[in-house]
Amino acid sequence: MNFKGNLSSNFNMSFGFIPILITVLLCQVIPQDHAIYIGAGIGVLASFYNKFKKGVKVPHFILYLSTAVLLLFTIVTFIYCDYCPLGYLPITIETSIVVIMGILYLHKERFINHYKRKQNICSKRFFAQGAESAIVSARLLLLVAAMHFVLATVFKIISHPITELQHSIIYAVLPPITFIVTIIFNQVAIYYFNHLTRHIEYVPIVNTKGVVIGRSPALEAINYKNEFINPVIRIAASSQGKVYLSKRSQQCIVDKGKIDTPMECYMRYGETVEEAAKRLIKNSFPKIKGINPLFNVMYHFENKLTNRLIYLFIVDSDDKELFKKANFENGALWDFSQIEDKLDSNLFSECFKNEYLHLKKVIYTREKYKES
Repeated sequence: MNFKGNLSSNFNMSFGFIPILITVLLCQVIPQDHAIYIGAGIGVLASFYNKFKKGVKVPHFILYLSTAVLLLFTIVTFIYCDYCPLGYLPITIETSIVVIMGILYLHKERFINHYKRKQNICSKRFFAQGAESAIVSARLLLLVAAMHFVLATVFKIISHPITELQHSIIYAVLPPITFIVTIIFNQVAIYYFNHLTRHIEYVPIVNTKGVVIGRSPALEAINYKNEFINPVIRIAASSQGKVYLSKRSQQCIVDKGKIDTPMECYMRYGETVEEAAKRLIKNSFPKIKGINPLFNVMYHFENKLTNRLIYLFIVDSDDKELFKKANFENGALWDFSQIEDKLDSNLFSECFKNEYLHLKKVIYTREKYKES
């Protein structure tokens, strides 16, 4: 999970215009029917590759629309031979795409909201982001195509009739330039966005097996509550058969003010489970080195407020004074009899109640082997 910018180039939907670009370039040197077939074939292959490739799939709506236009032109070539005058295919295809992008942009809210309402929670996010990126690409194409239209209008006003060179610029040169400039502008916009947001901290979105399927700004994780699964590191601390517990902060998302293990944090996007656990230990014991948390269990925890894949670690020390040196407030060592007397009350956090039997078994076993 190496960091490659906050917004991947996969969301440059303008790359979907490449089959169109290839078509309008090829028709300058080969028969325009053949150019259409090649462009349509490339579009179909690219669409199938995007559909069936492994890993996270971002739907390339612009590619699908471009391929559909070229397939439509392909069908027309078999029905009507004089579908387009020689030399006018680039401007004809550009106009067709501009019309479709205009319709898409006019219905942008309905288009985006449709994918936000999809039932599959994991894929919904990528479909919604893909839809938003498609709208951005459509808008860029409309802006660049508008400049093409203005330039063509100027040529027609200042030169009547227009010269052969001006005709070539309007109908042969500017259409491919329109798509090239759109792709470049879209990529520059992504680069600029990544530059502005390079300091934003992200958390991964995972499935119940821990496989990363996306990411989200850390601040946003609070807002969407249990809509997506985020990995969380929890570290229980024990000493001489007792568990160190303290009150949760009032700033916590869940179980505010309840008794719990004091070490908990979200994983950051781009770090491993082990790296996250070491970061949490370093923050908890800033002046002490050599504390190595041991991984115990991974489990899925979900309620109305949060949805987490929890990685539980344990730190054990014979030094009771160690925890007084940590960044914990109002904590204390609890033995199992104290915990069990109040376990059925509303005193402890829900996560700790889920973990208690496992922690008791692990700590009891460790103490037993120490004695032997």
